Amino acid sequence: MTFFDLLNTASNGLEAQRQRMDIISDNIANAATPGYKRKVPVLVPKNTDPFSVVMARQLGIKEEDISGFLNGNQVGQGVEVGKVLVDQTPGAKVHIPGHPKADANGDVEMSNVDTLSEMVEMMYAVRNYKANLSIVEMAKSAAKETLNIGKQGG
Repeated sequence: MTFFDLLNTASNGLEAQRQRMDIISDNIANAATPGYKRKVPVLVPKNTDPFSVVMARQLGIKEEDISGFLNGNQVGQGVEVGKVLVDQTPGAKVHIPGHPKADANGDVEMSNVDTLSEMVEMMYAVRNYKANLSIVEMAKSAAKETLNIGKQGG
């Protein structure tokens, strides 16, 4: 795995966790909205072109002409939000006659969001985000050290 592969994988993880946090935030924000259904992000392996191939295309270089440094073996490219499922579990019924969403009996189905569970999911997403960010920071630090070694040698 090359330096660019590492950054590509970590950036995909950062983006997936950011999207996951956005969905969880929507769930928490709508926890008191009658009829709102909880959304659940599904993370799947990311299958896109690696950073080195995208860069080569932008520079107008043939993909097969990329040097060995840029064209490392693709061990993995991280994850992405593949789809967002809607939890169809019914919410609690509350008797509110006259509410616009009330049924014939005057009952309103509330949201099916459990804010405590969502907060736990948010904590996991934040931890995963921070782990990916740490990988980027370590790679950046290693690259700086490598450049400093080159300066000292000359």
